[in-house]
Amino acid sequence: MNTGRKWSFICILLMMLLIAACGSNNEEKPELAQDGGSEAVRVVATSITYPDFLYVLGVTPVAAENYHSEFPSYFKDTFKDATKLGSSGLNLEGILSAEPDIIIAPKWRDEKDYDQLAKIAKTVLLPDRDDWRDELRDIGGALDLQQKAEQVIQDYEQHMAEAQKSLQAVVGDETFIYMRIMSKESYVMGETSNRGIVIHKELGLKTVEAFPKGEGSVAISLEMLPDYNPDHIILQIDGGDDNTTAQKLYDDMKATAIWKDLKAVKSDQVYLVGDKEWMNFGFSPVATIKAVDEIVASVTKNK
Repeated sequence: MNTGRKWSFICILLMMLLIAACGSNNEEKPELAQDGGSEAVRVVATSITYPDFLYVLGVTPVAAENYHSEFPSYFKDTFKDATKLGSSGLNLEGILSAEPDIIIAPKWRDEKDYDQLAKIAKTVLLPDRDDWRDELRDIGGALDLQQKAEQVIQDYEQHMAEAQKSLQAVVGDETFIYMRIMSKESYVMGETSNRGIVIHKELGLKTVEAFPKGEGSVAISLEMLPDYNPDHIILQIDGGDDNTTAQKLYDDMKATAIWKDLKAVKSDQVYLVGDKEWMNFGFSPVATIKAVDEIVASVTKNK
């Protein structure tokens, strides 16, 4: 073989090896759009918190589970074309009709259905996490968006630090409770609950001495409230799409002398907050930031 033909053969061989290597790399990763969105990959999410994570990662799913009749308004219509899978159990028919490329599912619930899901599309089972940051990292890893996930976490921490600074400037050592009125009982969220972590640790709002140490949340009766008697009450009236039962509990409560005699009530420092839009408060960055902004605005407006 002469020198010219030899070098031509080597060049062709190198080009073939390069093309093969590129093809191999692309085969293992989703083909995400350059802006972090998902134009090439059709994603399905089978948990009601996963849409929040996809949203902050810039990914619009073709189908996702939803607790309420509509996706949260903070998605700003970006999910208007996404199929709603509901929240009453794994919707295999809906997932199949969405024609996904990848299904992201919680292992604790959907592992038993993995074989059926895997027949529809590549399925990634994610572990149960105590901290939403780890869930976000898991999803970022599944979609090759790890850097975006870390940036979201960094932005969140900065936002919370600024919110804490704004609140501490006006409330100091004044006490807070986060109270949630549900259809049958009322609860106060403690420092170890997901929402309590945000209120009392990340925002640094002081809790009341009467709250049992180490408890995530406790059911509370009207008669117990004077023992708590905080300076501020963040109050959520719950109930899903129909909150009439929870609303009646609150209406009955606020008509009593016990309620009217609380410090927070007398000083007009009871803050009624959202219901549907607060569903994932404490469980995702976007819902939590929205809730925190509402808390900051409510607490500081009269200071």
